[in-house]
Amino acid sequence: MAETIDEPAVGPVSRRPGRPRTNHDARRAEIVDIAARLFAQRGYHATSIGELAEATGLQRGGLYHYIGSKENVLFDIHERFIEPLLEAAHEIEARQLPPDQTVRALASALVHDIADYRDQVTVALHEWRTIVASEDRERVAKVRRARREFEEVVTRAMQRGKAEGMFTLERPRLAVLGFLGMINYAYQWYRPDAAYGPDELAAAFSDFFIDGIRVR
Repeated sequence: MAETIDEPAVGPVSRRPGRPRTNHDARRAEIVDIAARLFAQRGYHATSIGELAEATGLQRGGLYHYIGSKENVLFDIHERFIEPLLEAAHEIEARQLPPDQTVRALASALVHDIADYRDQVTVALHEWRTIVASEDRERVAKVRRARREFEEVVTRAMQRGKAEGMFTLERPRLAVLGFLGMINYAYQWYRPDAAYGPDELAAAFSDFFIDGIRVR
């Protein structure tokens, strides 16, 4: 994922918390996923708390016990897909594979993340303006840092490829945005029953991109 506003990174974000550790955590994650499905289908603003309560089988009081507020759910939805993506990205970077293999692995991680969390990605991208307009500036800053953190991993892989004479990058920033934009848009049309699975899509996207920046 990438944020197209040019702002400096503000440091690392915490890694994903892992699987829900309590029944409360598990139920809360389930509610967030239900909300993501509803928001993806109907839109955040068009979905009422009453509809969300009905879909989760909770009374309003019980729903608020888990989510706090409807706006909170937007941030939780973003965390649901960005945290596993960041964990995968840092694991890939730590392997110190050749730059082209690193880029391929990052493409695979991003495609799989979109496939696994398609509703969540859809909501986060469609409701981006709503998220960043929130008065909870601390959570907005966390969202921005998380997006920039993944972008920086991709950037480092490409810079390493340039330093090692593998990639030609006259405009590195545009190359990174092109890579992310090409893959991110898959949320619009990818379906679990599509002719191409995540691995095939990631391989094809990687071929298109790497062939364009590889030194000949």
